[in-house]
This record gives sequence, structure tokens and C-alpha cells, in this order.
Amino acid sequence: MRTISFLLLNLVCFLAAAQGKFHTETAPAATSAVNVCDTTIISSPDAPAPDDIYEDESVVIKQTGEDNTIMISPSEFPDWLVSENIGKQLTHLGDTSHDAGIVEFAVPAGIFAVSALFVRTPWLVHWREEVQKHVSQHGKNKTAVDDWIQYSPMVAAYALHFCGMKGQHNLLDRTILLAMSYATFGIVNSAMKFAFKEKRPDSNARNSFPSGHTGTTFMGAEYLRREYWNTNKWVAMSGYVVGAAVAYLRIHNDRHWINDVVGGAALGYLSTTFAYWIYPKIFHKRVRMHRDVLLQRIAPVPEKGTASLTWTASPFVANGSYGVSANIVF
Repeated sequence: MRTISFLLLNLVCFLAAAQGKFHTETAPAATSAVNVCDTTIISSPDAPAPDDIYEDESVVIKQTGEDNTIMISPSEFPDWLVSENIGKQLTHLGDTSHDAGIVEFAVPAGIFAVSALFVRTPWLVHWREEVQKHVSQHGKNKTAVDDWIQYSPMVAAYALHFCGMKGQHNLLDRTILLAMSYATFGIVNSAMKFAFKEKRPDSNARNSFPSGHTGTTFMGAEYLRREYWNTNKWVAMSGYVVGAAVAYLRIHNDRHWINDVVGGAALGYLSTTFAYWIYPKIFHKRVRMHRDVLLQRIAPVPEKGTASLTWTASPFVANGSYGVSANIVF
């Protein structure tokens, strides 16, 4: 039986190597390897089964392609990679889009609170009316361009992706993040309009504070910034130029007071920041998949044309003869 087993093992290794389906390498003694399609998961002996590979105990550390092999030994894992804080892992791997500290929430929240004071405080109401006199055209020379360009930052994020400029996340992840941002803004913005019932400058409609157009643009601008900050900072910040233009046009068209656009901008920024902050805490599996992609990006990749050699060997005993059978792939 041992002889048959050795011969079968040798035959399988030879056929697989000849067809180029996989490369066989010796794994460290303290690890075990599990093949999943074209990806090899190397994990500790206590790691979960392959159907649970996205838990913290295992990390994709090897990928075999047509031209190269990427491999990181478990002994080389830094402390941050085995940390349970997935946000810290993403930051070390170059994805800072989910970073959101107290400052990122406190500052825009404070700005929103101050802008809300202009709704009912008499002397602040006087000052906003003075600004309206000098900036607004009072119904003259109106333009509808702000109705369209409010969506341009979020549209630009997708256009750049399809033009080949990759952001932090793949298409599905960024779509989920955008949907979360928009949903958060839409719910909070509607609630604030209902709560304050602020009268618009050009009509008796009581839904002026905060500005939905400005908030939508700043929400998209922060979305664009978080996706492309590490790719191109000029592109990442371009959405805020559009946001400032929309804010000005809302006052120019006499549709909003200055505190409306400031409050809307703060709320839009907060909505996207909140979505990126909470995303890793909800979508654990997708975030770990994203982490594994980033890990593969920073792994050392052999240059094309570099010679590689893979070999397998197994002992055999047959008809009184014995020896070692070896296969070499290069």
C-alpha cells in the first residue's frame, strides 16, 4: 500500500506540474496551506476552515499567477497585521479613507450647530439678511446650473474609475459607501428641514435650512476625496471647488441664506465621514477582502523574466528497488 501511495503521489505531482496548474513549495513547519482557486491561504494550525477564511486568524499571503508568485511568510507578519483592529491594518496598508477621529466629527458638527443659531437668533438673522442683500440677485439672472453640478463630484468618482484611475475601493465597495453616505445625508437633512421649518428667501416654503443642493455636493466632494486622496490630491480636492460654486449659486439664485449653505456643507461632509467610519464595523467580510487585496499590492513581486525553479521529490519502493523520484518545473 505504501508503494502504491508513493507512486500515486508522484504521478499526481508530475501531471499537475506539467500542466502548469500550480507550483508546489514547502510551507513552514508551523503553518498549513489551503488552496482556494488561484489563491493560497497560509494560516496558523488553529486557523478556521476554508469556509471561514475571512476571520481575523487567516490572511491571504500568497497568490500565484501566470507571471509571478507573491508570498509573505507568517513569521514576517508585523504586529499591526495580526491586530484585531481592522482599521489600523488598512491604515498601515495605505488606505486612510476610513480614518475618522474626534476632530473629523466635532468640527463640522460645531459648524452645523453655529449655522443653526442663525435661524432663530435675532441679531444673527439680521447679519444673514445683510449678506443676502450683497450676494443674492433677488430673483434676477437666475441659473439652473447648480441643479446639475451638485452631482458632479460623485459622478466624477465613477468616471475616473472607468477611465482607469483606481481609487481606494473596488466598484462594489465604493457603491455601498456612496449609498450609505447619501442615505445618511437624505435622512438627516429631511429631519432638520422638518425640525427648523426655516422660510426660504424667495418664497414662503419652510424648508430652507439646511441646503440640500450644497449638502449633496459636499457629500460627493468628501466621497471623491477619500477615494482618490492617495492617488492624486488635486483630483481628490476638485470636488470642493464644485461645492463652493454650488453654495454661492444657491445664495445667488436667492434660494438659500448663507447659514443654509454652511449648514448643508457641514452635514454633507459629516454624512460621508460617518459612512466611511462605520463601514468597517458593519461589512466585516468585505473589508477583510479589501485588506487582502492591499496586502498583495505591497508584497514583493519578482520582475518579469526572472528565472524561477520549483521541484518536488518523493521516495519510492517497487520490486525490490528503492530511490527518490523528482520533478523539476522551470
